[in-house]
Amino acid sequence: MRLEDVIDLPDRGLVLKISVDETNPYQLTKLKNLTGSKIAVSNVDGTRFEFEVKDVSISFSIANFPLIALNIRERVDIERIKKGSNIHLI
Repeated sequence: MRLEDVIDLPDRGLVLKISVDETNPYQLTKLKNLTGSKIAVSNVDGTRFEFEVKDVSISFSIANFPLIALNIRERVDIERIKKGSNIHLI
């Protein structure tokens, strides 16, 4: 999984917008069950963060591409998390 954007929403907290290989429908099914799980974000500069997933939102664009958002429990400065980082399940 790859980090596309980081959004700080006042009412929800930090949201990670991610992309996945849309040719693997099993991966999308697996993502729906991530609530309460831990993920690792590995920045392109070598730093790594661990977060707990609070909520998962999956929808599809008009072109049928998955739009995935992971709401995380932790609060961090969004400048520390870099777009293009890899996300791994722990």
